[in-house]
Amino acid sequence: AQEMNWFDQISLSSDVMPTVRMVPRGWTTCVDAYLTPVIVKYLSSFRSGFDAELATDVQVSFMQSDGGLTPMDSFLGNRAILSGPAGGVVGYARTSYYPGANAVIGFDMG
Repeated sequence: AQEMNWFDQISLSSDVMPTVRMVPRGWTTCVDAYLTPVIVKYLSSFRSGFDAELATDVQVSFMQSDGGLTPMDSFLGNRAILSGPAGGVVGYARTSYYPGANAVIGFDMG
């Protein structure tokens, strides 16, 4: 399929979820195949709203399902579907850490 260039998005289950369990791997791959093109389109529009210098000089990260942050270019559909049970807390901790800061107030509504 990649050699034929018929599809914009090709999700290989072995890349998306390299585990032996077939059913969850199949579901995850379907979610990835469906959502990744939508996310790529959204991120392209999002990126186009920045000035040229800002788009290249500022690191923009998105929260994944596991609560971790990933660069915009690595944000994929299978990792964007859920915020995860600790996503908000991890997001606050990782994005608001400054040496010498004592407290952070976060609001997570979802």
